[in-house]
Amino acid sequence: MEEKTDKKELAIYDSEYLNNNKGIGMSKVDPLDIRPPEIRLIQKSSAIDDFMDKNGKKPKIGQFFHTGKLEILDNFEAYILFAGKGIYTDKRKPEEGNKPQYKAIGALASDFSLFGLTLRSSALYTLSPLFTTTVSLKRPMFSIKIRFEVKELAGEKGTWYIPVCRILGAEESKDKLSILSQNAINIDKNTTNINLTEEKNEQIESIFNS
Repeated sequence: MEEKTDKKELAIYDSEYLNNNKGIGMSKVDPLDIRPPEIRLIQKSSAIDDFMDKNGKKPKIGQFFHTGKLEILDNFEAYILFAGKGIYTDKRKPEEGNKPQYKAIGALASDFSLFGLTLRSSALYTLSPLFTTTVSLKRPMFSIKIRFEVKELAGEKGTWYIPVCRILGAEESKDKLSILSQNAINIDKNTTNINLTEEKNEQIESIFNS
């Protein structure tokens, strides 16, 4: 006789239950082995087959992809909690030597979840408007709400895309500022002595798990 399944037993396995128990089985996992999510801007050179959302859809060139949420984004609103300038070496052209880059850690405006962002080459100065606004308003960087959009550039080597930072204004909600401030302080405290080179990226990544 086939055993009947009690629907009440299955009811607890909803998104809330799974979220509250996401750490089960990972107590012995090294935090350094847990890669934080990134938001990447898809280019012609991107391995698009490596990016796929929850419905099996692949992003188009010029769209953002959230590697943690597995979501395709045309734009997104966020707060930047940390930004640091460092160097990297293009593995495709190592003969060109070290090049500058910015590594940033942000919080999505929708749910305050953290994400990483790497800015290189034409995108190196993406955050400059935010830096300027922060100094002008005399407010901490995390208190400025921004939106990332995409801009197409063209040159001798063809077309490519860069993220553009649009300033939306100063955040005034005390509850939101409290959350953002705590995250920003914790991250900044842990990055005081970090060398922002490509070889040291794992040190920034470990901050997500502090």
